[in-house]
Amino acid sequence: MNDSNGKNIVKWLKIAIFLAVIVGIPVYLFLAVPDFGHILTDREAFKAFMSVHERQGLAIYLVIQFLQVIMGFLPAQIIQFIGGFVFGIAAGFILSLIGTAVGTFVAFHLARHFGREFVSLFVKEKNLNKFVELMDSGRGYTIVILVFLIPGLPKDIFTYAAGLTRLRAFPYTLMTVIARAPAMLATILFSGFLEAGNYTGVSIVFVVIAALLITILIKRKSIFAYIERLHARTSSKPQ
Repeated sequence: MNDSNGKNIVKWLKIAIFLAVIVGIPVYLFLAVPDFGHILTDREAFKAFMSVHERQGLAIYLVIQFLQVIMGFLPAQIIQFIGGFVFGIAAGFILSLIGTAVGTFVAFHLARHFGREFVSLFVKEKNLNKFVELMDSGRGYTIVILVFLIPGLPKDIFTYAAGLTRLRAFPYTLMTVIARAPAMLATILFSGFLEAGNYTGVSIVFVVIAALLITILIKRKSIFAYIERLHARTSSKPQ
């Protein structure tokens, strides 16, 4: 066995161990915590669990938010809604920021450490090439902010692609957390006001979110056209 084959075997063994751990954590939680699936998706059940297991609840919430970024197994809004309902607006927002930041930083470094073969497990080659070219265009951080501001785009998959570019981990993580923060805060404000019975606050948040979404939808084509122009310029440059 030559050195190249040996290194490939070690790399794929590391990937297999990582995937086993990432899959194993939620499996363990489902087996170790009775009715974990119900607790995870029902705000009243999660709140009741928290009242009995406060420290475990904090750790579980951070792990779930971390895994959401790594795996994308649940919409982030569901997790953050429960966070605002259970922990309140300030604590829910801070915990969500921490879990998201750590998950983003780790996903970025996983891609950088394991390389293209690893990322190809999650991202189609055509999309991966496009994402990498966009972020290596010289306006990578601008594109990152635009992508993370637009609802419905594959943000967590985008992070894996970012690990293959010239972007640096800390600035990338900071930019993505800043871009995610408005939608995250809106979700947590909505659930926090709802829990407190502040229906005026709920209405205000709802109107603001609706106005922002409508604006983004109206401008969506222009934003995508701008990104496509950047991609076209990058693709036309001689390699």
